[in-house]
Amino acid sequence: MSDTYHAVIPYESMDPLAIGATDDDSKKHRDTLNLDIPAANLVAAIYPDEPAPVGDSTEAARRALAEPFDGPTFAELLAGKQSIAVVIDNQFRPTPSSRLLPPVFDAIEAAGVTDVRVVCANGKVFPMSEADMEQKIGPANLARMEANGWAFHQNDPQNADAYTFVGVSSGGTPVWLHTEVASSDLKITIGQAQANHWGAGGGGKLILPGVVSDATIESNHCAFVTSPQTHYGAYAGPMRTDIDEVATMCGLDCTMNVILDTHGRVIDCIFGSHPEAHREAIRRFNAIYAYDSWVEEHGQADIVICGVFAPTDHLFFHTGWGCMSADLVLKDGGTIIYTSPSPGVSTAIGDFPGFALMDLMTPYMPPSTENYQRVLHDIHKREIQMWAGCIWVPIYEVMTRKHLTIVTLEENLGMAADIGLDATTSLDEAFAAAMARHGADAKVAILPYARYQLPKNAVRMASSDPSILAHAAV
Repeated sequence: MSDTYHAVIPYESMDPLAIGATDDDSKKHRDTLNLDIPAANLVAAIYPDEPAPVGDSTEAARRALAEPFDGPTFAELLAGKQSIAVVIDNQFRPTPSSRLLPPVFDAIEAAGVTDVRVVCANGKVFPMSEADMEQKIGPANLARMEANGWAFHQNDPQNADAYTFVGVSSGGTPVWLHTEVASSDLKITIGQAQANHWGAGGGGKLILPGVVSDATIESNHCAFVTSPQTHYGAYAGPMRTDIDEVATMCGLDCTMNVILDTHGRVIDCIFGSHPEAHREAIRRFNAIYAYDSWVEEHGQADIVICGVFAPTDHLFFHTGWGCMSADLVLKDGGTIIYTSPSPGVSTAIGDFPGFALMDLMTPYMPPSTENYQRVLHDIHKREIQMWAGCIWVPIYEVMTRKHLTIVTLEENLGMAADIGLDATTSLDEAFAAAMARHGADAKVAILPYARYQLPKNAVRMASSDPSILAHAAV
């Protein structure tokens, strides 16, 4: 038996302008990093057993619409309706909307509904360009929309006149919904179901933050992002609970959610009533990517090595979510080694380097409990916009308790140094430094697809589920 474990770590990214065409390998940065780890130190290497892709995702969507997990079929929902809002996710999500929309459009035409609004759930992300729309929606679908006179809208959160007041959630979020969605008889969202550090993506999240006003987004995010109950797997946590309540208040009827594997291929498609169909999609996601934690048997790891995979994008801001998942199985004082090429991206509004938006944490560096108090102060005084803070702030909070080393491209090292991030181009170097920090007996774990992966005991699908009340409880 070898005394060394040879780890192969994915080191990938995808140009977000290729979203909607995720089967085009020319648009992807695919590479791997290799590391030899003493077998005696390794407590876990979690490689998921992924099912085969569905093959034809358009036909999978058609079947899902006709065979809902819960509630009426899509055709039954359309009967008698005068207008419909079809809400799709934005250009930074790998949902293959171009291949999912045809059966939705077929059903709408068959029902004779002519007042159709396709709305992009931009949240506060900048609008899609024409090139983005062609990639995301697809030329054939765009031509069909134009021929039918179906309007296309994008969220415009700074334009107060574009929204209709709905009410206030039980969590205190005032809700202004995009009027084109609010005034529709039937509302469907089409997105990707996955675990994330807000609890879960997809479903009602395309309503909040997708198609609501700036005030609604900021209220929800400021109130709930920093809660210890907002974490990977916390579907019943305060942020995801507020999102789904707001979506219900806004009249979301149904959702279609795909599960994408680590190559960006559709492995499942679930349609049905809100929120039941989305909950089922998350249960199916967790059945694949949630793992049995080694913590009870071996204790928390000293070092967790995280990889990234292509259905993310070219910015660490999006690939780095797995820091919050790794946190759940890593001891305080431990080291996260996060491998992310993050080559940056060119968009219609300008070029973004690989660590773009991470520089928002610079005024609070170095990470410390005292500086995190300043972060919290500035969040609640609305001096920090939480549409961006919802990602860097949780990473920063982890960094106050654990050491983060990023393995990335050489071109990112200068910006990382300016921010105050520990970055290197060498996984071997990062691992050697971590072993020197934690000693020869350091416990090492590998999460090659960290952005998807989470320990099963973090999953909270209902408020009555056993919960982790603080990071250290896992």
